[in-house]
Amino acid sequence: MLIFELIGQYESICRMAMCGCAAKLNKSFRTNIIEILILIMAIPRKINFLQLGRHGKRGEQCYRQAFEREFDWLQFNMNLAANRFQHGCRRLAIAIDPSYVSKAGKKTPHVGRFWSGCASAVKHGLEILGIGLIDAYLKDCMMLRAVQTANSRELKAEKMTLNQW
Repeated sequence: MLIFELIGQYESICRMAMCGCAAKLNKSFRTNIIEILILIMAIPRKINFLQLGRHGKRGEQCYRQAFEREFDWLQFNMNLAANRFQHGCRRLAIAIDPSYVSKAGKKTPHVGRFWSGCASAVKHGLEILGIGLIDAYLKDCMMLRAVQTANSRELKAEKMTLNQW
């Protein structure tokens, strides 16, 4: 019985965060996104649209179409963070953490050579930049957004360095 109470609590927190989003979302889209968030927590290992279709109430195509629609994830995560950090003393900071992801293919967008801190070397793959909000009083961090880093060729075409980007 406890697991269903926890899922219900998580669902109500997500619904409250969606109410603060600027765009009007129809009920079926809100329900679909909440179901996807619950499935992401429940499905072990690899998560893709096929797995969502197997474990969820809807078909694979329904989940694909949900991700094609515009949704302001940053605003959603900011609403979640505002709800979580409301009792803090407001000592907030922004954290930026680049993470290396290995990738062997050549056709993947933004694939290039990036620094891997674990290997202490430059390696072929992808880099994702995580942006989080830290509450120093609660000693907690919430992820706000993840952005894939452009590779060196794309940055040269834009006449930018990685720091400028």
